[in-house]
Amino acid sequence: MNNDDWREFIQGNNHSLSRLYEPYFQPLLFVALKYVRNTEIAQDITSELFLSLLETDVRTRNEKWGEIKNVKAFLSTIIKCRAIDYIKIEQNRKHIIQNKHLQNQTTNDSINDDLEQLSYCINKLTSEEQEIIKLHLSGYKNQEIAQNQTYTEKTIRNKLSLSRKKLIYLWNNLIFILLWQL
Repeated sequence: MNNDDWREFIQGNNHSLSRLYEPYFQPLLFVALKYVRNTEIAQDITSELFLSLLETDVRTRNEKWGEIKNVKAFLSTIIKCRAIDYIKIEQNRKHIIQNKHLQNQTTNDSINDDLEQLSYCINKLTSEEQEIIKLHLSGYKNQEIAQNQTYTEKTIRNKLSLSRKKLIYLWNNLIFILLWQL
């Protein structure tokens, strides 16, 4: 029954996803809960999975998921990966906050100078590059940025890579740029 619902969903029948939601939500919630150990976050991760499935267009569904035989295993793997990603992001945020706190205690002026210089370099990018970099630095995932910018995720990865290279070049040559403007 669930495989039939999955095939119907792949073919574009969004209502069949609701028939998958009923039996799979609770087990998937427990998978997420095993990793994140927070009921609300586990519910968010599980709900976001079903929402992202629903928002995926039919052509992409067929290309990416047309050959899926074990729906439960497939969805469980996605939930596990999303839960682990959440944990990594939270750890990175805590690490950044701790480092920021330590840096603020020791070298506040130096940090402000570096931030001003980085801001100057970012302002030298095109407006599109600036927006993509700022969204990335704000913690948005490439897929979220792609949806915001109406590009594919691969295009966003490429644009981010090129923007980073441009920023590195600007940062490394900042003194020359500033002298040139005098």
